[in-house]
Amino acid sequence: MSIRFSKRLLLLDERSNDFLKTLVHLGGYSTIEQAQRLGLANSARRVVARLEALKQSGFLKQVAHYPVIYQVTGSATRLVGSDLMARRQRTPLTIRCKLLGVNFYLEAKAWPADFTLDHAKKIALLKGVGCPTEALPHTGEQPYLWQEFVLRRADGTICVAAVDRVHDTAKYQTRTLAQRYASVLEHLPAQFRLIIVVASNRRGDLYRKWAAEPIARPFSHNTLQPYRVKALIPQVQISHEEKMG
Repeated sequence: MSIRFSKRLLLLDERSNDFLKTLVHLGGYSTIEQAQRLGLANSARRVVARLEALKQSGFLKQVAHYPVIYQVTGSATRLVGSDLMARRQRTPLTIRCKLLGVNFYLEAKAWPADFTLDHAKKIALLKGVGCPTEALPHTGEQPYLWQEFVLRRADGTICVAAVDRVHDTAKYQTRTLAQRYASVLEHLPAQFRLIIVVASNRRGDLYRKWAAEPIARPFSHNTLQPYRVKALIPQVQISHEEKMG
């Protein structure tokens, strides 16, 4: 028998609650090592115990056994009030992209950089530094910044970071991101930068190449740059049973 959501909420302590909310905003997937670095617990043994407890209470599900990877469920997304697509089933390539995003978040916080994860606060941050709502990327009639990270660096620069989707070409992603954020750069020419998060030097070289081409305008190699994540991203293998689960 399933336990009501309100009762399962009572099982969450502050640390688990904060971990789940952060993970939903980061894309919904985590390895055991990432969960520890995100502050779920101080030791690997305690992290595993907490992850299993969150799985038993319906906030996480295990989607891969080697490496062990957990994904948030609909109950976890309810903690932030929106689905955010974090609980939808993904292909192994897309899961690797999500894990890459988590590693970027962990590395960039040490630059240091201050992340804004809440969607409404992303919009407010950009408006607060002089970018009007109509200049932001839109889906339909609404501003849409769900898929990218928004962060402020120590020097005050506002960055939007998009994780490289290796199943799409670097040329296509450079062009579409430049088009989506062109108006933002026009309003914040000295404060705004685009970052493409990559897992390999080869992909980084491709983005540097296209950033210098006309398809990246109004961006250039100075305002659109790749960032090579240092931590390795594991290969992901999902069994038939895990796909069905």
